[in-house]
Amino acid sequence: MRADSFSCLSCALRCFPRGGCIVLLSLILVAIGGCKTEQDAEDPYILGTPPDEAYLGVEYAYNFGAFDSDDILDYSLTNAPSWLALEDTSNKARQGVIMRGVPGLTGGSRGRDDLGTTENITLVGNDGRAAGTQPFDIEVRENVLSLAIDDFTEGEAFEAPEERDNRCEAPEIGDIGRQTYEVNEYDDDGAVVRTVQRTSDTYPVLVRVLLDQPSVTRVSVAFELDSSFNPQRCDEDIDPPHQRCENGAANDNEAIIGKDIVGLGTQSEPTLPVPSYLQYQPDDDGFLSKGVITLEPGITECYIRLEVIEDTEAEPLETLNIRLTEVRSGLAGLGSSNSGVRELLRIADNEPTVRLETGAGGTRDALNVGDVREYVALISGERAGAYSVKLGEDDDSDVLLGEDFLVEVRDEDGEWVEGDLLTFAEGVEEMRFRIRIPADYANGQLENDRFLLLGLDERYQSGRENFAASADADKLRVNINELTSPLEVGNSAAFVPTDTAFGHNGRLFIAGYRIDDGDRPWVRIVTQKGAVTEQPLSEAAIAQGGEPVIGFVERNFKEGDDDVTRYEFVVSFGSEQTPDGAPAGNGVDVHTLLYFFDTAQDPDSYVPVWSIVTGTSGDDFPRWTGIDEDGGYVVNAGETDGQWPNENAAGGVDSFLQRIDTTVDGNSVVPVVAWTRQVGSAGHDESVVGGSTSTSSPLLIGDSSGAVSGQPQLGGKDAFFYIASSADSTINVRQRGTSGNEDLSDGIYGTNNVWLVGQGTGNYRVESGDGNRSLQRRQINSQAGFALSYTALGDVTRAFTFNDTDDTSTESLRAVRSYDRDILVAGSTNGNFSESEGNSQIHPILARVSLDESSDDGTDRSREWRTQLPLEGAEGEIERLENYRDDEITALVKIISGASETWEVRLFTGEGLPLH
Repeated sequence: MRADSFSCLSCALRCFPRGGCIVLLSLILVAIGGCKTEQDAEDPYILGTPPDEAYLGVEYAYNFGAFDSDDILDYSLTNAPSWLALEDTSNKARQGVIMRGVPGLTGGSRGRDDLGTTENITLVGNDGRAAGTQPFDIEVRENVLSLAIDDFTEGEAFEAPEERDNRCEAPEIGDIGRQTYEVNEYDDDGAVVRTVQRTSDTYPVLVRVLLDQPSVTRVSVAFELDSSFNPQRCDEDIDPPHQRCENGAANDNEAIIGKDIVGLGTQSEPTLPVPSYLQYQPDDDGFLSKGVITLEPGITECYIRLEVIEDTEAEPLETLNIRLTEVRSGLAGLGSSNSGVRELLRIADNEPTVRLETGAGGTRDALNVGDVREYVALISGERAGAYSVKLGEDDDSDVLLGEDFLVEVRDEDGEWVEGDLLTFAEGVEEMRFRIRIPADYANGQLENDRFLLLGLDERYQSGRENFAASADADKLRVNINELTSPLEVGNSAAFVPTDTAFGHNGRLFIAGYRIDDGDRPWVRIVTQKGAVTEQPLSEAAIAQGGEPVIGFVERNFKEGDDDVTRYEFVVSFGSEQTPDGAPAGNGVDVHTLLYFFDTAQDPDSYVPVWSIVTGTSGDDFPRWTGIDEDGGYVVNAGETDGQWPNENAAGGVDSFLQRIDTTVDGNSVVPVVAWTRQVGSAGHDESVVGGSTSTSSPLLIGDSSGAVSGQPQLGGKDAFFYIASSADSTINVRQRGTSGNEDLSDGIYGTNNVWLVGQGTGNYRVESGDGNRSLQRRQINSQAGFALSYTALGDVTRAFTFNDTDDTSTESLRAVRSYDRDILVAGSTNGNFSESEGNSQIHPILARVSLDESSDDGTDRSREWRTQLPLEGAEGEIERLENYRDDEITALVKIISGASETWEVRLFTGEGLPLH
């Protein structure tokens, strides 16, 4: 049959399932006739296309169909490989012929010489008058061996796989085996003091050996365990034998054959009989860690049984390889290139684990120089007998055990003594220890606090029996605080603090104004050691209500080919004067000043970059300022009763959001107002409480009793926030609240949400229904604080209420900050806010709420707490909050005693414990 006719037949055949070929044969022939009208309708046709892939050692067969009106055909193959032949049959009348063979075996047993592709093999069917042909190609491939492995765990045996026709019978894995081996014992310095013999239980595990195709002959392949462990490879300046060789850094994660894993344990038979298809052989050390596995004809999955040794040493995840090294019989390929098969084995430890925590269950704390505090070690996991741990500093710790801090444990008499070894008797799950910071601790010239990371001394424990492993939890981190008493940073007769920001190297920037300097703005800078420096900012005095606000940023950017880190802060305030102190005569304007830290200058001073005065014909007051980390531009958020250029005044006091760029003008840099946007409500005043540059574009947060920018007014006072990106961008105001008053005092963008903090007489919650969330409010008897979070698109996510237990006192919130994935709020109470006794005076309060869903029930005492700060003979509140590295909480506390007011910096741990 000619190629074009066959192609048409193939097209027709592909339109029908195989089972319909005979029934539809006449239709197919009509279709063929339509393809080539000159074709003789009685010429023979070969039907079907054989597979184009064959495998060494695997039977290849195909049953061709044929059609011819004479019903008798003679068949032949041309250009066929030697291993392929037609079935010899005496039935000359049968329509079709079987073609079969076994590459590598039939036709001369040529083995791998049969690999490759043979093209244009042709089956010819001849009726004595005419011939039909079917050309095809066959590629002979390796029958590939491979390995499939699941991870192993000490003390856990595998389950037997399901039985199937193409699988070997699984080896016995229901019992445990035994392995005898030698281990070294070490002194405290790691020197080998003796070598002893151990016999441990072993647990059987399986490695699956897979053959791609069922072979017609038996396939035997050699296997072996292969580890990179080398006892002669030691840590620097260590000679073998030593703990820092066998368990040193160079052998980390390397499994030891015969000690961690073996093919067949020395005493595993007869409890673990070896199946007939497995043969184990000893390696150079005498361990049965290699052998031969045989797959009978037709089997494509078989099993190498290994035994994981159950020791009592705490070990990291250990690895080694298993290799298929040589095909001893049969035709199979070691991988696609026949170069070998190697797979990684992973052995997880099952020793009990210990985690270190604070008394409240957390993993972060702060401790004053000269102080001592108790901590907890908790052991978990199955164990028999006593287990120990040796405590030690982590490699990333800033300080050293024995030099910068001490660990204390209880001796046999229950007295605290210096030591770092804890032993958990059987049945004991908790041990206490103490960390002490010596009174003579010195941080040197470092500005940032140093911290310790305490964990287990795994270098000491490695290779020692009956020591627990370290849990996967974070190391215990303890910040060492050197500011051990409250620091007064202002008073009503001199410097009045108004805003704070954390800067570089742990410096706290405090903006304010000096009463004793004509109400001019100043900034005070406090180090972690409590040193205070200050510098004036402007000759212009602040206006009433125009208190300075401050923002800080650490910017990393390219300057030519150099990577530059720059520390900048910005201060904005309202003044009726010009920068030189002269009367301006046009109301209150916004004065904005940018500074940066120049390492070439005095390390305690900051260099002015530029200053600018912006405003309307009315009064303009900044309420928040910041610097964008990426673009370096300055953002002011504030209030105005005027009208900014190209903007519309809504009436009363509106909000405004302003961006100021830094541009190059010759050899100088100058400020340029990129845009100012004005948003308000008709007939009502807007109050601005916060902003952010952490969103895609600058963000403003405020509250109003009106309908801001046409938004629905929900209650007495609502919260609102919006983002502006340019002078002509559309501003989508999100006005949110309830039918009550949401009176805001602070707002931030943190934890990927907008956080609104204030006070009112409602208890708030978020309800979910129909896939949506809504904010609900229940009236309460007394004023309480609240914290509400929304997405930048205005979807409510969380709601927290901060009320006294009896709902009788007044709580006010002034500040909010994100802290270690959670939220802090602070303010004041005149009652019993925490578990302390109630009072009639106004006391500072501080609270942390966990945003972890698993902590919503308040059971995590390290992340869900309230504290109330008693002030002897005085009243006060926390006005500002800052987060120092998630290590400490820094609070600006206002203290009122009679007619005088003072401001102090006070520190707290992340669990609410005061540090002074």
